[in-house]
Amino acid sequence: MNYSSYMKRCFTVTKYSAATLFTASMTSAWYYRPIADDSCLANNINPIDYDGTDSDDTDDTTKQQRSNIGPDRSSQTFCSPDTSPPWSRSHTPFLLSCARSISIGATTLAIRLLMNTYGRYDIKRDEHYESFLQTVLHRDTDQGLITISNHRSLFDDPGIVSCLLPLHIAIQPKYNRWGICSQEYCFNDALPGIIKGYIGAGQVLPICRGGGINQKLLLDFGRHLAAGEWCHVFPEGGVWQWDELGGRRLLPEGTECKSSSDFGPSSTINPLLENDAVVIPATKKQRALPPSHKGKLKWGVGKLIAHAPTTPKVIPFAHIGMEKLLPQDDVSGKTKLRDNIWLSMLPSFLGGEAQNDKLSIQIQFGQEITFHDLISRHEARYGKLWKYSGNVNAEEQRITQSSVGGLFHEKWESSKAERELYSEIVKRIEERLEVVTKEVYARGKS
Repeated sequence: MNYSSYMKRCFTVTKYSAATLFTASMTSAWYYRPIADDSCLANNINPIDYDGTDSDDTDDTTKQQRSNIGPDRSSQTFCSPDTSPPWSRSHTPFLLSCARSISIGATTLAIRLLMNTYGRYDIKRDEHYESFLQTVLHRDTDQGLITISNHRSLFDDPGIVSCLLPLHIAIQPKYNRWGICSQEYCFNDALPGIIKGYIGAGQVLPICRGGGINQKLLLDFGRHLAAGEWCHVFPEGGVWQWDELGGRRLLPEGTECKSSSDFGPSSTINPLLENDAVVIPATKKQRALPPSHKGKLKWGVGKLIAHAPTTPKVIPFAHIGMEKLLPQDDVSGKTKLRDNIWLSMLPSFLGGEAQNDKLSIQIQFGQEITFHDLISRHEARYGKLWKYSGNVNAEEQRITQSSVGGLFHEKWESSKAERELYSEIVKRIEERLEVVTKEVYARGKS
């Protein structure tokens, strides 16, 4: 066999081996895909305002309705019976690990190409950013990291989050974040299983908007934090393109807050807009209202921090600029892809936009936030908090999940005193994140 034939055969074998590995990896991602929790949908809880903040006189029937037993994997075709994905990286199936490398690597490279073609992103490289990098790379193996930020578009993750780390680090799953996405967007029944598998392999898990802080999906997300992973949260619970943090407002008596989905009817025919008893988030009508006594932000991140076995490091950052890609209507609250998106990607000499009209992202990190004083004060008064674990046996998960009402609720259901702790934690986060948000907004407009 001559050298040319040998090289040709090696190339053929390599090509088919790579194709086989890719196919097997994506099949594994499909099999281990995260799935939505339909038991949350049956509860019909207000997705904007509910944080599990029931008063003590809430009856048992109502509490049971608000409980859920988590995703039912047995009802899915070609789906692993175990809670997915496995918590420990050391026990993650080889093919699923390959799928994560493919999903995260391909997505990160595509986002970087888009961000450097369509516009630019600028991270303020100060001591707070350097502290974030060092925390991602060198924190203790049993200590998780939570980053929190404002939420300016549905594309913030991966659009913003994929640009936070140097490229050679960002494409490695072990350094990448775990995120949550509303199941109505990323894990709905209309999406093929392979797409959900790709999203899941990108280290994204579903969350049920309106499921409250006692939902099983939040606990599933917390398991990764307990295993020492980096988890990212958008605590506003929706998209707000204001010059300050969005989130809850104090509703007038007789009104309620209902989300106007980006995948729902257009603003011209949206029945919510004609209803005086409904306030839609991120609209002029909502912004005119005074702040809520509960605070702007959702309490789920407070619960994750309070019950983590090792209190995680918590680092805030804020960003602006994504509103140029997905502008938000201040009457309907909807976002949509900007007009002439493809034309805007062209260089100016080919008819594209001037540089100052292109996408320009500004990102700024804040100082680490600590909560030891709040947690210690609570435990001194009420006793030790229950701590969730990142090392949960898959069989134990099946038993727990299949029990009537979900046995995990015996520990995961929050008391009134615990909810007060979450509120204190989240209000501290809100104070710090509000400052960073206003600073980056001022810097971007200067």
